[in-house]
Amino acid sequence: MLFTQFRLHSFCQINNFYLEFLPIHFLSCIFKSVTVPNEQRNHKCWRRFMNARGIERAYVPTDYEHAANCLTHGCLIIPACIAAQRLISRAETVEQYWSSFIYGNALILLFSFSTIFHCSCFHPTYRESQIRHLLHRVDRAVIYIFISSSYTPWLLLRPAQSVSSSTTITVVWAMSFLGITYQLLYHERYKLVEICCYIVVGLFPAIVIIDMADHAGVFEMGLGGLMFLVGVFFFKSDGIIPFAHAIWHCFVFFGASIHYYAVYNYLIVPSSSKTKHH
Repeated sequence: MLFTQFRLHSFCQINNFYLEFLPIHFLSCIFKSVTVPNEQRNHKCWRRFMNARGIERAYVPTDYEHAANCLTHGCLIIPACIAAQRLISRAETVEQYWSSFIYGNALILLFSFSTIFHCSCFHPTYRESQIRHLLHRVDRAVIYIFISSSYTPWLLLRPAQSVSSSTTITVVWAMSFLGITYQLLYHERYKLVEICCYIVVGLFPAIVIIDMADHAGVFEMGLGGLMFLVGVFFFKSDGIIPFAHAIWHCFVFFGASIHYYAVYNYLIVPSSSKTKHH
């Protein structure tokens, strides 16, 4: 009788454990987190997956969120290396080689430094260390490098009609280095200005791309950019939506994948493929 009660109790515990992690339960937490008032967010539905939003201080993720932040970009480092190698090996001209080299390595840097930074946040030894603060600055600086690198193949391999490629590339990279300088000097001090800087640097070169005579792949470029813009909503939703930063990472992956598809299929194209296409 006691054994039967023990088995029944154990089964109920295991059953409750799995029910607690069902996607429906998790999605209901996200929906409720957006619709309920702040004072009601102490319910157990959120306590495990999301901490309270800080006032004038950085949000502190839960251990579950830390793990998700590490995994969502950590699992993409090796695929990014493979993607970069495939892109570089596909190049035939000098311009194609440098375009694919810069873009491919920026892709690796983006996921690598993001993972390293979030691992330092997760590890108890480094959570409040100077190393973590340094890695945070580097992580944010790499975003500017990635934005400029994403546009480099387009500006180098597909000249615009009204402005020279060299001028545009110089302006884009100069804007990124200004953004990096701002990030190093005023890190996390003016968060809204920081977000605006990323958006301006990300959208400005798009004006030049629209001016290009050949519009093949521009739709994919715009769709990828839209993924990044939608992701910004989650980037700013820590403490409001559970796993908000990990969801932002997913949108970064979607945007980067679409951009890579466009570069691979429309810009770094071997001459044999062009002949077959025509």
